[in-house]
Amino acid sequence: MYITQLEIDNFKSFARKTKIPFFEGFTVVSGPNGSGKSNIIDSILFVLALSGARGLRAEKLTDLINVNSGKNTAEVTITLSDGTTIRRRIKRTPAGYYSYNYLNNRLCKQGEVVEFLAKLGIKPEGYNVVMQGDITRIMEMSDGERRKIIDEIAGVAEFDHKREQAFSELEVVRERIEREEILLSELVARLDALQHEREQAVEYRRLQGELERLEQCRGAALVRQKEQEISTLHDLMLDHQATMSRIAGEAEALGTSLEAARGRQRAAEEEINQKSGPEYLELVGRLEEARGGIKVGEKTIERLNADRNENLEAVQRVYMDNRRAEARVEECAAQIRTLSIDRANLAMELSTQHERLKTVEARITSESKEVEGIKDQLFARMQDLEGRKELRAKILHEQDILIEKSRMRTSERERLDARIHQIVEELENKQAQVTDYSSCMADCEVEKRRIERELSEAESTLFARRSALDRLKKEIRENEQSLMRLEAQQQAQGDAGGRAMDAVLGMEGVHGTVAQLGRAPQEYATALDVAAMGRLRWVVVDTDAVASDAIRYLKENRLGRVTFLPLNKLRPLILSPLEADPGVVGYAVDLLEFDPAFDRAFRVVFGATVVVDTLERARRMMGRYKMVTLDGDFVEKSGAMTGGSQGKKVRGFGVAVDDEIMRVRATLAGLEAEAGEIEASIGRLAVAAEAKRAERSAVDEQVARYRMLVEEFRKRTEVLAGERQTLEATLEEMLEGAKTGGEELARLEVDLERTAGEIARLSVEVDDLKKKLDDTEIPALTEQYEGYRKSVEDIERRLRNKDADITDAKRERQHFANRAEELALERSRLEAKNQEIDAEIAAAKEQIEHQRRLIVVLEARQKEFSDELADLHAERDRILGEIRVLDQQALELSGAMERARMQIDALTEREHSLLAELGALREQAGDAETDLDLPAIDAGIAEAERALKKIGAVNMLAIEECDRVGARVEERTAKKEVLSRERTLLLDRIERYEKMKYDAFMTAFGAIDTNFREIFARLTDGSGRLVLENEEDPFAGGMTFAVQPRDKKVHLLSSLSGGEKSLTTLAFIFAIQQYMPAPFYALDEVDMFLDGNNVGRIAAMISDLTGNAQSIIVSLRKPMIERADRIVGVTIRADKSTYVTGVQNNG
Repeated sequence: MYITQLEIDNFKSFARKTKIPFFEGFTVVSGPNGSGKSNIIDSILFVLALSGARGLRAEKLTDLINVNSGKNTAEVTITLSDGTTIRRRIKRTPAGYYSYNYLNNRLCKQGEVVEFLAKLGIKPEGYNVVMQGDITRIMEMSDGERRKIIDEIAGVAEFDHKREQAFSELEVVRERIEREEILLSELVARLDALQHEREQAVEYRRLQGELERLEQCRGAALVRQKEQEISTLHDLMLDHQATMSRIAGEAEALGTSLEAARGRQRAAEEEINQKSGPEYLELVGRLEEARGGIKVGEKTIERLNADRNENLEAVQRVYMDNRRAEARVEECAAQIRTLSIDRANLAMELSTQHERLKTVEARITSESKEVEGIKDQLFARMQDLEGRKELRAKILHEQDILIEKSRMRTSERERLDARIHQIVEELENKQAQVTDYSSCMADCEVEKRRIERELSEAESTLFARRSALDRLKKEIRENEQSLMRLEAQQQAQGDAGGRAMDAVLGMEGVHGTVAQLGRAPQEYATALDVAAMGRLRWVVVDTDAVASDAIRYLKENRLGRVTFLPLNKLRPLILSPLEADPGVVGYAVDLLEFDPAFDRAFRVVFGATVVVDTLERARRMMGRYKMVTLDGDFVEKSGAMTGGSQGKKVRGFGVAVDDEIMRVRATLAGLEAEAGEIEASIGRLAVAAEAKRAERSAVDEQVARYRMLVEEFRKRTEVLAGERQTLEATLEEMLEGAKTGGEELARLEVDLERTAGEIARLSVEVDDLKKKLDDTEIPALTEQYEGYRKSVEDIERRLRNKDADITDAKRERQHFANRAEELALERSRLEAKNQEIDAEIAAAKEQIEHQRRLIVVLEARQKEFSDELADLHAERDRILGEIRVLDQQALELSGAMERARMQIDALTEREHSLLAELGALREQAGDAETDLDLPAIDAGIAEAERALKKIGAVNMLAIEECDRVGARVEERTAKKEVLSRERTLLLDRIERYEKMKYDAFMTAFGAIDTNFREIFARLTDGSGRLVLENEEDPFAGGMTFAVQPRDKKVHLLSSLSGGEKSLTTLAFIFAIQQYMPAPFYALDEVDMFLDGNNVGRIAAMISDLTGNAQSIIVSLRKPMIERADRIVGVTIRADKSTYVTGVQNNG
């Protein structure tokens, strides 16, 4: 087995992946200092896990990763000659590092690799890999540290571990022995104290046995008495059974009648439910809907009348406006006539002035022949001036017309704007109202659904409450019947002793039965009833004389037999303390509540009976006490066991009938209170349902009113929207006309200004021409002419004004005529609207009348339903009365039957009680037979009790406790002896481990010493040996070397030179390697402190050793290189990473 290949990747100076082949024999790795030769040996140590980080010349494992490559991992793989591969990889992380080991490419733990190598002989303590510092470290070791090398080789640590483990076990055994001795001393002291208590308990047990024997004898004497009592009960039972047969026949006939009556009741209730079910509720709903419809119609008529009145007022207003418009038209017509007359007068006056003007013009013509040219110019200029003035008048007239039109358009536009604004406001108002009313209508619909849901829930709840009330009344009747039966049972049961008990309980000095005088807690009632057995009906009396008188009275009247407990003669048992057991409740007599005056009687009844929790506990304690469990199982001291299920509750301290009566009465009171609450809630629900119906009707009216208003406002909104559209179109036309009029008015202004300029120019020219004509008559005529002309102009102006006034009057007349037509149309529309309203009012009245007729029909139907329901309720009440009478009769029969049955049950129970007493007495007597009478037996019992009382309180557990403590003493003694033997064995084992440790050490030391002597002699031609400081106890001292080089004295290691120390240490390492042979060895520059001669010797020895193992040596020494079989060259790259140059064979 040897290394065939070493693959190194990013490990220390090997920044690049490098594969190094190895072969058998002697291989030397050589290269310059700092080239990374030793890192090859480090990689072998790393991959084989033979050393930690410090052994690999690093502070931590992550320092082994090359720092120049930039990678975070380093990996080394070694391949062995049998094909095995071992790989180790480390990875640097921000938090630390991860280390992975692989064996044959399988991820494994580092321990698996170490275990695998150990099988091949490769161990850390075997020195098969020797680093540079190992030689110096061994040389500088103390003698004790050097001896520990042999300890590791010999496996001394294993023996030390086993010895320490044995010492730990020895300490545990020692502590246990001490604890056993303490417990043993305590048990012995306890045993001495229990001996006396045991003797008292044995005597107490003997006296108790005697007392039990006397009790058996007393039971045998009482058996005779009880057998005579049983025979007197059968005759009474036969009489009561005959009475029960007669009552049963009557009850059967009454039950048939009662079942038939209940059948009729069910039929009536079903018909009532059917009549008051969905059909009736639908009828009520339709009636409410019709009433709501009438209210809605009345509200509609009221609203329509208001609208009609409002329209009538509007018609009156329109009529008055129309009258005013017509009057204004007449006024305008009269004004036009007046203006026309004035215009005609002005026209005549104008004609006269024109004639005058022509006359003056003729004279001027005749006077101006000599100045014809000037005159012509003057007249031409005057004619032009006149033409310009006429043009100016025409322009002014057109301007006045345009201004008047603009004024009228402005007035009309303002009227239209006001109307449009009014329409917009009304539209917004109407739309807001439509939105509000729609929202209100939606809210009302939601409210209506809520009311209908609540009404439905109220009606459902009301129906359920009525059903629940019926069920409660039925349950109340059943509980009343149960109460009557129980009271009858209680009365019949009375005191279960029958006539004999009735006769006895009324006597002077008689206190009552045991069952009457005691009261048991609920949790103990069953146990105490069973414990008392037939003694529950024993009668407690003051003295034996009272008992004797009562017995004599019963005999004389043949009323039966009763057992008496005279308080002055009773001798109860003295009860000893009970064992401390969690399952023991206590003595039965201590668990009962009673008057202390009757203490003796109850102690006689219960005796020494003990109450325990379970039958299992009673079985474990059998033979010590007479016991009864909480479930009523009975266990005699003799071993007899009585138990099982009970057909009915035993009448005893629990007082079953009284408890049941109280429970039924409480239940009945609760049911009646609940029925009262339900009746009150039914009343409240009925009122609430009626209120919800009224509320629903009101909401229906609101919804109808809102719907009508929404529809009306929507129609009005459509009308207003149409009117708005028409007005906006008209306004648009007017705006367009105003724009055109403005342009025309501006043009007229320009023309008027130009004409005025021309008139001023012509006036100047005329004045100039007139000055030229001042010497003739022409100027005067011209002045006269000018006067006439101005008069003509004035008349023409006035005429034009009249024409304008006439035009304005006509236009105003036309405006008011149009207004009158509009008002006539508005009046027609309002009158048509009133006709529609009248039609709607008539339709609403017809609908109201229809709803009223429907209400009459529905109310008649409702009355029919009510009458039918009243008849059905009366029929049901009559049947219920009949049922109550039958129930009362049935209860009376049931009471009589129950009394007879209870008498029979009482007699049967008395018989069972006597039989139980007889059985108990027979069990108490057992096989005992005696001729003694009761007084003699009671005297013997009293004597035994006095003896027991004299002994006093006794620890009955002392017998068993004494035996138990004695057994524990023996057990602890035996256990102590076992522990003592175990301590002896442990001491022997420790001594054996010490010897094995010494033998192993001496064996390894002897073999290594022998190897060292041979190797040292070969290397130095001298002698040497290993020396122990203390050969008797080698572990108490150290180990050193005693060597004698050739031609020198014997020296210890500390006295040698450096080279001699290195040679001696190498001989020691070689000796260890021979003792622990390995398949390969790796040595790192172990020859660095040796001279050439010694290097040759070391090389020769390594060469000889390679016959059995592979040797890999890192060295720079020539003798070592020359001796090697092959050489691996190593150098360094420029980037400071190691580079393997190759492998060269020697020779």
